[in-house]
Amino acid sequence: MHLIFAKFRIKAEHVADFKTEIARHIGYTRQHEPGCIQFDIATDKDDPQVFYLVEIYRDDKALTDHRASPSLPIFRPKIEQWAEIREAKQGNVWAEIKT
Repeated sequence: MHLIFAKFRIKAEHVADFKTEIARHIGYTRQHEPGCIQFDIATDKDDPQVFYLVEIYRDDKALTDHRASPSLPIFRPKIEQWAEIREAKQGNVWAEIKT
């Protein structure tokens, strides 16, 4: 499973727009990408302009499908304008740990 962990610091004047757009993008992904196991967002407790995204995709195909999503070309240009900071990390979820 693939993990994407992203951090955005959004310009103050675009926070409301970002919240609307990220809700749309997450909703689209959850509804149309069955290989997306998790896609959540959190706001930093100390800075309401900082947001964290956590995305988990089942396998390589699911991540490839997400990257080809028609939602991303809508989302990305807006984030390029609205974000002061954009960081993303990728990893593999450990299958060895079970609950």
